[in-house]
Amino acid sequence: MLLLACFILIPFIKSFSQSNYLLDKSYENLQWSDFVMKLEKDFQIRFFYEDSILENFRINVPTSSCTLNEVLSQILNAKDIKFSIDQSGNVFLSKKVQLKTSLPTDFFKAHREKVTDKSLFQSDSIKAAQYLKTVTEYVAKKVVIGTKQKGLHQTEASVSGFAKNSSTGEVIVGATIMDDKTKTGIATDNNGFFEMTLSKGIHKLIVNSVNIKEQIVEVEVLSDGSLNLFLEDKIIQLEDVIITAKQDDKVKTTEMGIERLNIESIKKIPLVFGEQDVIKVALLLPGVQTVGEGTSGFNIRGGSTDQNLFYINKVPVYNTSHVAGFFSAFNSDAIDKFSLYKSSIPVNYGGRLASVFDIKSKKGDSNKFKANGGIGIITQRLMVEGPIQKSKSSFVVGIRSTYSDWVLKLLDNEELQNSKVKFGDVLLNLDFQINSRDQLNIFTYLSSDNIKLAKRTKYDYQNVGASVSWKHYFENNSNFELSLAHSNYTFNEENTEITSIAYKDGNQIKHTEATANYNIQATENNHLLLGFNSTLYQLDRGNPQPLSSESQFSPLELGKEKGLESGLFISDEWTVSPKLTLNAGLRFNLYTYLGPQTLYSYQENLPKTTINIQDTLSFGNNEPIKTYSGLDYRVSANYMLNDELSIKMAYNRMHQYIYMLSNTIALAPNNKWKLVDYNTKPLMGDQISAGLFANLMGRQYELSIEGYYKQIQNVVEIKNGASIFLEKNAERSTLQGKAEAYGIEFMIKKLFGKTTGWLNYTYSNSTVTVNSAFPENQINFGEPYPSNYDKPHAFNFVLNHNFSRRFNISTNIVYSTGRPITYPTSVVSQNNTLYLNYSYRNEYRLPDYFRVDLSLSLEGNLIKRKLAHGSWSVSVYNLLGRKNAYSVYFKEDDGVLKGYKISIFGAPIFSLTYNIKLGNYAN
Repeated sequence: MLLLACFILIPFIKSFSQSNYLLDKSYENLQWSDFVMKLEKDFQIRFFYEDSILENFRINVPTSSCTLNEVLSQILNAKDIKFSIDQSGNVFLSKKVQLKTSLPTDFFKAHREKVTDKSLFQSDSIKAAQYLKTVTEYVAKKVVIGTKQKGLHQTEASVSGFAKNSSTGEVIVGATIMDDKTKTGIATDNNGFFEMTLSKGIHKLIVNSVNIKEQIVEVEVLSDGSLNLFLEDKIIQLEDVIITAKQDDKVKTTEMGIERLNIESIKKIPLVFGEQDVIKVALLLPGVQTVGEGTSGFNIRGGSTDQNLFYINKVPVYNTSHVAGFFSAFNSDAIDKFSLYKSSIPVNYGGRLASVFDIKSKKGDSNKFKANGGIGIITQRLMVEGPIQKSKSSFVVGIRSTYSDWVLKLLDNEELQNSKVKFGDVLLNLDFQINSRDQLNIFTYLSSDNIKLAKRTKYDYQNVGASVSWKHYFENNSNFELSLAHSNYTFNEENTEITSIAYKDGNQIKHTEATANYNIQATENNHLLLGFNSTLYQLDRGNPQPLSSESQFSPLELGKEKGLESGLFISDEWTVSPKLTLNAGLRFNLYTYLGPQTLYSYQENLPKTTINIQDTLSFGNNEPIKTYSGLDYRVSANYMLNDELSIKMAYNRMHQYIYMLSNTIALAPNNKWKLVDYNTKPLMGDQISAGLFANLMGRQYELSIEGYYKQIQNVVEIKNGASIFLEKNAERSTLQGKAEAYGIEFMIKKLFGKTTGWLNYTYSNSTVTVNSAFPENQINFGEPYPSNYDKPHAFNFVLNHNFSRRFNISTNIVYSTGRPITYPTSVVSQNNTLYLNYSYRNEYRLPDYFRVDLSLSLEGNLIKRKLAHGSWSVSVYNLLGRKNAYSVYFKEDDGVLKGYKISIFGAPIFSLTYNIKLGNYAN
């Protein structure tokens, strides 16, 4: 209850005498814009002034009860701003000159909807075509669209364009454009694009959006043409941490199991070494878990790490971490937002069973150059953005590197002192507005790691990728997008831990993908999506070789693989009624395993062992070896109980044709990918989910409760005692079974105010069963056993509190059940040699995991128009210094079996980061 109480801010409002405009402490500490809005609402008065004469600042009410005159005198005299209040309750603010009016008392009431003499408050700094805001209206210069010659035979014309922020050049999603003549309107899409049909003649377009000043644009429509809207910020959001990209997604859409975060909700969360990390923040969301600290990837609703698909600007990423999981491979400064789909996965995604993690990088400012960066105890980073051609194209470059070796030198362990850790990443994002209907995006990404552990092991791995996307907008809000992406992940290892068998090895996966999406607004209530995508996988499984002439390691060629996965998809979102919305989709998958390849066929229904080989098969280059097909289903429904409460249901079927070989939960990122082939069946997963979603207390809070059940067929598990890294024929060291998972997720978020954050709890269960008529094809004697990532109870609490515009504090509290583990239960001596007997698979568990983190952020002074703005961040990861067990292992010592516990972070980890950006705080 104490934790929940941190979310609640109780407004305290007294009644006032309207004639005296008495203010109490409920007006204390409000932003000026909020202060004005509250006064206008409480007392039915009106403020008239130029926005340019006042910056947004906080209000100080000197006593517990004082008049409006007293407060305005105190705060405005210091700013050299004069004010007057007439008998009708109209408040006039101006620079240096005090305005008075002798207008009739009903003047403003009678003329509220009219344009008054705008020169009354106009200053020389305002352009001639712009006017002041009255109570409800702005007026701008008239814009002519099209030409008379083109419109000779037209009675109606199509007007299209983009809504953008005039300060940053970023597109504005969800801005509404309404024709004042017909009272009809439209909203901009996810790219800020709009298109509407208007009759020829003069129209008044009213443009609105959240945190954007209302703008009225007078247009004269002559023929088809374009209109780009550049909108101004209404207020500067200095305090709020916005958790979701779209406030109503959880309640009003058919999507389930989706989490969206933008970078502002990530920056203040305390993380290890002070690094902002989108992957680690995802672990604080419901249904998302990991096997332990310092590991890459995560587990979604009972799925393994290889069942997650990662994209950054359409580039697939196969290793999302630096230093084997300690850091994310993505520079958060250059990231705009991410979406995590755990259920209701859109039909245009395929190839993974558990989740899709879609990251979007920032679009550069198309109007002016900007730069920001930071330096911490481990890393340094820099991001630069700006226009290529003003208002038409932009770039973003993000760079991050490390200098962490000095930290290793401070450790007591001599072997660790001799270790080296280097990593870095860079991305480049280019956006081009070709014309009013065409956009082009070019993106490239690189991450690299070079690790040397105690002179015994070296790791060198890289992600390299690029994508090109072209988007065209048609009439009636339809659009077509074509994209091509390529990524290449390489991993190399040198191992000298045992000199006599020292070896070197490497593996590689290339992913080339083409996608076409056609979005069609068929009717007002029907939105269609159709398209295709095709992915070519090219794998080099490795060629382990002896590291030196002294090594007795036997060289091995594991081989190369090639596979082609294609999909055709269609979906329809249908608003049946104001209360009921349905979404249904189909995706047809076709996968072909390609040559060149030499492989074995085995006797049917017998274990795949050497003695059961039936034939040797050879295939030429690109010759089809085995083809699999399958149909994916996507069905979801939303029923609105009222405007703020809904219930949803969803069903997904997915297929997967690539998986990861791993027989250990290790720090090293040396797992190998493997394609579904002649002897391995595709993985298939079914998930059904249902939930309740609500906006509470004026939409300050967002509540979601989701339950799910998932079943996976043909899940790949490692045979007992198998060595998958030295086995060319993977079918001999693996078995296929089924997995089941179910759970319930509870989450509540506080979206606005000085205190924001979220709290969630997940109960889940995940089991695997591998059974057969042959004992050698059984695991755990054919009985179900917990998966390696089964952690029934998980609790996360994230809290951010702004004490002022400059000082912020954040904390995380994380708890989860310990992961399953297989322990030795006895020792057997045979011929003077000790052998261990083990328990059933995953019969025991590690101790429960618990961690508290804390961070403090201090902004520099908020002086306007300064060269650069700086801020400091201090964070403590594992504040209580708890020695959470990453693993437990056993070792024989003088005939006695002893257990040892490994903790990755067994003490508080302090970090200090300095961030800097060119320009002032707001810009």
